[in-house]
Amino acid sequence: MRMTFGRPGFLLSVAALAAVLAGCEAPPKDRPLSPDVPAPPSFAPPPESCQAPEVRFALGMQATRPLLEEMRQRAGAKTARTVPATAPADPVQDATRLNAQVDPTGRILGAYCG
Repeated sequence: MRMTFGRPGFLLSVAALAAVLAGCEAPPKDRPLSPDVPAPPSFAPPPESCQAPEVRFALGMQATRPLLEEMRQRAGAKTARTVPATAPADPVQDATRLNAQVDPTGRILGAYCG
C-alpha cells in the first residue's frame, strides 16, 4: 500500500520539517563584555543600612569613643551607641543605628542594629 500526499501534503510536511529544524539551531555565541553592557547587579546592602556582623572584630574589647566610631563606619550605620547588655531592647527601632552591648566594665559583648 502506497501513500500519496500530493502537492499540498508535501509542502505541509516540508514546512513542518523546517519548523522542527529551526528549533535545533545552535545557541548564539557569548559576546565579550564591553562598556555598552550594563554592570551585573550588586548585592551589597543599600546605603544607610546597618550591618552588625561587620563589627565582630570588636567583641571583647573595651568600648571607647574611637572604637565605637570605627564600628559605626564598618557597619555602615548612621549612628552608634553603647547599651547595657542587660537592658531591654529600645521600643523605638532605627535600622541605621548600631547598638554595642557592653558589660558593667565596658567590654563589648555583642552588637545589633535597631
